[in-house]
Amino acid sequence: MKSFTSAIILALAAAASAAPSRHSKRQDPTCIVQTVVGADTTAVAASINQWFADVNAVNAFLNTALTLDPTTLQSHAQAALLNAQDEPCQLMTLTSTSDLGSDVTDAFECAGQDLMRVFGDHVITNLNTIIAAPNNTVAVTAAVDDINDFRCCNVLSDASILWLDNAADNGLVGTVPTQAPPEDACAGITCTQACTGLDNGSFGTVSGP
Repeated sequence: MKSFTSAIILALAAAASAAPSRHSKRQDPTCIVQTVVGADTTAVAASINQWFADVNAVNAFLNTALTLDPTTLQSHAQAALLNAQDEPCQLMTLTSTSDLGSDVTDAFECAGQDLMRVFGDHVITNLNTIIAAPNNTVAVTAAVDDINDFRCCNVLSDASILWLDNAADNGLVGTVPTQAPPEDACAGITCTQACTGLDNGSFGTVSGP
């Protein structure tokens, strides 16, 4: 695995007090499915399936967020945050698999780095903004719009690259999701996807959401 994998693990688990052994799990209270470093095929499948569930849960929130009263909005945002916080756990699993080795592609490397760059500021922070100020319509609308922009142009296609490459390398294509589903807003957002134009080797091309 290229050096960027180590950087992702260190960045997302800086608070961990000890490095895990191969095929070990990181115990993190924000993870719905714990990170597995050096994941085998079973762990890869579990990680992709959980990340898919996380994406769908956040989509469901974003599709209705601007129609909700403040109390309901806050509770739904808190629920969506639980799923969003799990996504970096699955990112760590899928970028630390031992099987890809030299097969890591430019698109895969870009996807991991891009998620590390945008996810905290543009998804997690915005969800916390909504939770903190559900009565502030201007702030809520700006937060939802920013989440949509970065999920539609970065996060979802990045996740799809990681899912596809791991699925293909583990013989899981056709049994796990390989394309992240978009929220409704993506249909109205035009942008250049962050990593889909880069070489993805024999794993094939990933389209935007």
